[in-house]
Amino acid sequence: MAAREAGPAKDRLARMESTAETFDDALNLFDVEALAHRRMSPMAWEYINSAAADEITARWNRTAFDQIRLKPRALMDVSAVNTRVKLFGDELPFPILLAPTALHRLVHPEGEVATAKGAGAAGTIMILSSHASTSVEDVTAAASRPVWFRCTY
Repeated sequence: MAAREAGPAKDRLARMESTAETFDDALNLFDVEALAHRRMSPMAWEYINSAAADEITARWNRTAFDQIRLKPRALMDVSAVNTRVKLFGDELPFPILLAPTALHRLVHPEGEVATAKGAGAAGTIMILSSHASTSVEDVTAAASRPVWFRCTY
């Protein structure tokens, strides 16, 4: 780590030192990130881990995420909790979708086809990027849930 790195950059590098050896060993998203960093090619890691231009929005997003505070409650009755949501006619078991990201084949040989299968297994919707490394036709053929499309042009 360079001497000039401090604050969030230093914290980020420290998180990369996770000792998790497998996904099952991971305790949090920082462990998953460290596993990915160790297993990916340097080019793929830099692409996946980067953001546009000077990355200001990515830093703002990280800061906003870090400010979220959960209020843990133990021994609460959750038998009537319902997280279902309906979006544009599609009912989901929870309000989580897979955001449009590009070039999934950098990290998996099936690319976005594997992502579509995972989204279906989870019961959610994948949003396909116009910069996908797999054709729209191949992704939708493999999907068991709706696939939304995001065009960036």
